[in-house]
Amino acid sequence: MIAFIIYFAAILSAISASHIYDVNKFGADSTGRKPSTHAIQKAINKAASNNGGTVHFPHGQYLSGAIELKSNIILDFADDVVLKFLDDPKEYPPLHKKLPNGKIVNLQFTPLIRAFDHINITIRGNAVLDGHGETWWKRMPPPSTRPVFLQIFWVRYLTLENITVKSSPMFNVNLKNCDDVTIRGIKIRNPANYVDPGPNTDGINVNSCRRVHITGVNISTGDDCIALDANGKGKTKTPTEDVLIEDSHMYAGHGGVSIGSVTSGGLRNVTVRNCIFNGTNRGLFIKSRRGRGGLVEDIHYHNIQMVDLRKEGIAIAAIYNGSDPGLRSRDFYWEPVNETTPFIRNVEFKNIHGDSVLNPIFIVGLPESPIENVTFTNVKIESKLDVFTNNTKNVVINGKVLDS
Repeated sequence: MIAFIIYFAAILSAISASHIYDVNKFGADSTGRKPSTHAIQKAINKAASNNGGTVHFPHGQYLSGAIELKSNIILDFADDVVLKFLDDPKEYPPLHKKLPNGKIVNLQFTPLIRAFDHINITIRGNAVLDGHGETWWKRMPPPSTRPVFLQIFWVRYLTLENITVKSSPMFNVNLKNCDDVTIRGIKIRNPANYVDPGPNTDGINVNSCRRVHITGVNISTGDDCIALDANGKGKTKTPTEDVLIEDSHMYAGHGGVSIGSVTSGGLRNVTVRNCIFNGTNRGLFIKSRRGRGGLVEDIHYHNIQMVDLRKEGIAIAAIYNGSDPGLRSRDFYWEPVNETTPFIRNVEFKNIHGDSVLNPIFIVGLPESPIENVTFTNVKIESKLDVFTNNTKNVVINGKVLDS
């Protein structure tokens, strides 16, 4: 499945690469002394009017406000290009837009880079994209909303390759309702929230997306490194499914790879393998709660090394409310099952090693919805605390059944 995605996306990229649009020829300033927003957008629009092409940034530094990508566009950077984004809120006004697919976009700020309802988009090159987040974090601390760096909604065939994204005002890469996504070799850099506040700077957010391949990424940030969510109500529920995350290295972050807490659309068929988590708060974290609903199932974690984790090594919690004290609450009583009840089942951990300050394994379900069918094989996480389980069914840790 993944090989087909990459191959087909490569074919489409080759189609749109036949024409090259040099941003400097459209008036961009490669010295970075003056904004090039209009020149960059003019090059993108010209390529789009000709059914796509490669919008190329020659070597240099560029300054820009918000830009919009369109179908069949390759945003291509020469080696060592730096693209800095302005930190003036006037450059990112509220965005209210009805898309051709009938969906409505209402955002408090226009994203730094956006694409809505398009196909075949690539951003590639050994370049640094700098969101100037330091100014935003001081100006608008939590719970304020700030601009997202890369916001990609309803796009099919998306490739992000080799770029470095740093100092995002808020989320770095935010994907929603996208299909056939490849993210390869990118780096994300924001300060850890326990060092210098870089609030809500999730690395890669994947929400209600299908067929996603994330490989060779390197992330250090102030929130989850990679977060998988799925939302919707009733007929609008859209799952996140068929996701492969592999060969990646996570440093500072709330979680190395987190699933939830937005689970109403359901998440299934997710594999995380051959990764290193070094200094994240938690390593592998599945979280939901009453009111969120959704089914999380068929999740596989293989060959993970976790070093110096600041909290739990592996955590699965159906009582997550956004706080650590809430995560450890024991005052949960049975409630009737309804559409908003979360279910978590069929989770596999294999060849997981490391150390953590808090519980090596922490699993808490709901009385009416125990977390079930969780298997640990060759899992060893050093900690001064014990494994903790509550409201579970058929949990097997290295051959020993441990239910509560």
